[in-house]
Amino acid sequence: MVPSIVVPVMTLGNCVFLPQQLLPLRIFEPRYRLMLKEALAGNRMFAVSQLDEDNLSPDNEEPPCPFTCVGRIAGHVELEDGTSHLVLEGLRRAKVLKVQRRSPYPRLEIAPLAEEEIADPFACTREIARIMAFSEKLIGELGADAEPLIERLRGLTNQPGLLADAAAGHLITDTLVRRRLLECLSPQQRLLLVADQLARLEAERSLGEQGRDLDPGMN
Repeated sequence: MVPSIVVPVMTLGNCVFLPQQLLPLRIFEPRYRLMLKEALAGNRMFAVSQLDEDNLSPDNEEPPCPFTCVGRIAGHVELEDGTSHLVLEGLRRAKVLKVQRRSPYPRLEIAPLAEEEIADPFACTREIARIMAFSEKLIGELGADAEPLIERLRGLTNQPGLLADAAAGHLITDTLVRRRLLECLSPQQRLLLVADQLARLEAERSLGEQGRDLDPGMN
């Protein structure tokens, strides 16, 4: 059994942070500026959790959702006013056991979660191909700016769960879908969900282009 650990946490509205995602953040609150300073002096890690609005109360102003993601600071720039811009790289999903402390900044006791075994490798291969095809279509319009992300995804094709997380983290914005993915420990199920969501996004994009191409006189 993986032992629990304690990590600092930012609790942010509807933000569902996923493993493999590169999340830009602006740090300006005094408590989080202190958290960042101590993280940079230590292991450079903290968690980002979605706010659990169902459990808000006067005595519990920032309850985290039951699942979170721990990230590592991949890049950091401190500005002259003491605020910072940083990029947090998602590392691992975890189960929230309890809020251990709220000051000077919040900390969570969490249990890192292990992936389930892949039951059908052939089915995974099919979904990996779908994810790559739809991802390249969706981000291909960015030109040279798209290449780093495409290469990142290509480098994960032999790690199905990580590929699903990376594609979802950068291409899927629906909060409910992202929360389902964060809570899903089956790489195979995540692949299927991500492939289906990307297929829907690509269909919407194609329909939008067709709509713009229609002759206004025919409407």
